[in-house]
Amino acid sequence: MQIEISKKAADYLKKKEEFFLSRSRMPRIVLAGRSCSGAIFRLFFELPQDGDTCIEVDGLKIWVAKDLLDEFEGFDLDLENFFFASRLKIVPHKQSFRCNCDQKCSHFSDTGKEQV
Repeated sequence: MQIEISKKAADYLKKKEEFFLSRSRMPRIVLAGRSCSGAIFRLFFELPQDGDTCIEVDGLKIWVAKDLLDEFEGFDLDLENFFFASRLKIVPHKQSFRCNCDQKCSHFSDTGKEQV
């Protein structure tokens, strides 16, 4: 399955969805950044973009760019505690460690070639 979601995360998103659907905003996974630690994702309620794929899981329709699905092979969504609040944790099925640190990170060998 391209998106797997825990019951806690599904309940959390369904509550938010009630508010945002009246404003024509849909849950959409976006790439927030890339680093030596891997890609970082966020979920925003916004209008779907051209090239997005809609995936229905546990009664929710979640939008994500097709190129992200192809590169990361799907996502696991769960809820985690962050200090005194809950937040959505998005983990890709396959991580990517591309970054723009001019090969100073540990993902490159002494020859400058990326290590897998």
